[in-house]
Amino acid sequence: MKVTLIFILITIISNSQAQVINFDDEQGILTIPEVKIATKSPTYSVTLQQVNNDGNEVILELNTYEPINNSSIYYDPNTTILHIPELVMGGETYNQARFELLPKTGKNSPMQFHMIGVESENTTAKAAKAVKATVETEPVNATEDAADDIAIWVNPQDPALSTIIGTQKQGGLMVYDLAGKELQYLADGKMNNVDLRYNFPLGDEKVTIVTASNRTNNSIAIYKVNHITRKLENIADRAIVTGFNDQVYGLCMYHNQSANKYYVFINDMLGAVEQWELYDNGGLVNAALIRHFSVSSQVEGCVVDDILGYFYLAEEDVGIWKFDADPNANTKSHLIDTVLKQNGHIDPDVEGLAIYYLNENEGYLIASNQGTNPYSIYHKEDSTFTVYNRAGNNEYLGRFYIDANKNLGIDEVSDTDGIDVINVPLGKDFPYGVFIAQDGVNTLPKKNQNFKLVPWENIADALGLKKDTSYRLH
Repeated sequence: MKVTLIFILITIISNSQAQVINFDDEQGILTIPEVKIATKSPTYSVTLQQVNNDGNEVILELNTYEPINNSSIYYDPNTTILHIPELVMGGETYNQARFELLPKTGKNSPMQFHMIGVESENTTAKAAKAVKATVETEPVNATEDAADDIAIWVNPQDPALSTIIGTQKQGGLMVYDLAGKELQYLADGKMNNVDLRYNFPLGDEKVTIVTASNRTNNSIAIYKVNHITRKLENIADRAIVTGFNDQVYGLCMYHNQSANKYYVFINDMLGAVEQWELYDNGGLVNAALIRHFSVSSQVEGCVVDDILGYFYLAEEDVGIWKFDADPNANTKSHLIDTVLKQNGHIDPDVEGLAIYYLNENEGYLIASNQGTNPYSIYHKEDSTFTVYNRAGNNEYLGRFYIDANKNLGIDEVSDTDGIDVINVPLGKDFPYGVFIAQDGVNTLPKKNQNFKLVPWENIADALGLKKDTSYRLH
């Protein structure tokens, strides 16, 4: 008797409730000669052995059939996930792991499985929680690596009419509504990162000012949001060209509320950072360079806590740095988390950063872990998001990943660059605010890259975080 399974087979290797499986995370692969399948509440198990692998078809041959009484390690046929409740890796014990079958490397080679994640209700410090997006934007209008960063604009008249401003780094900026429909495309250059601030004094009005890092001419692009059309309008007095030795890369904004001054932090791929002050110059916006400093290697993602006055910078292969955002302060920094395995909670590449405000002192700093480590113990090529306390020493609070929402036809999020988050209710679909992430591999079906929207309560409930919409930063 033979059984044919199409695409991915995830299976179990033991029905012993007491067994602890040891896994070498340096190699990232679990190798076994045969597998045993059981349901969560099984009355029997089947041991199968791989005899052929032709393209996408995996042929397994029945070896034994036997009754079993209990199994804590099981294969769920409804979700096609292999659950291992206790797994030892690198001297640490994890509460649950998931594996997928790899293609055979030779005719007589044993079966090999690759870890794709850890999750558990009794989570360890490094276990990731799964959340799901409920909305995705239309794909960007360029192929390959094009989507990157986002900023959320809150419509002051009707928050349900708020927009998502996303970068299309091969050619411009894209504006979407909260249903993910494209409202505008500005072909103004290779925009990499984008950010915004409210109530910028311009002429006789106060505007929402939007800035972006333009790699076409290594400049800071400057716009305002038209509150009626919800579209962007250029308000730059001149081309604000940076002084970097390499291409501009990351960008974020800072509003010093006590002084009512607005700033842009921008960086290049070599680790240099510039801080520019924005000002009204007769109804258009100009800027002056007032500070510059650097770290030792490639950076991109950054965010500023406007209330506490801290500038956070992601050095991709090192960790997350914390600086004083005030331009008159020194450039002394503190590393709040590191990619070093023995000390940190993140893997390289560390990419986007965002802040969820609860009140003046409380909230969360969130980082995207793009994950170049193929043996990540967290999720496929990592693709997770770490959460930290906004206050104090930025205590690590947990991590999550965005799983596929098959009921809505939305794929999982992977290879993330930019992120943004907000605590403002944005209509019935996002009553506690929304978290948005760039998706580097957009499937279901396979299309150009896009952005995924996750209701904040999905993340808060998964990690035991707070939900509070009473505080307004702007």
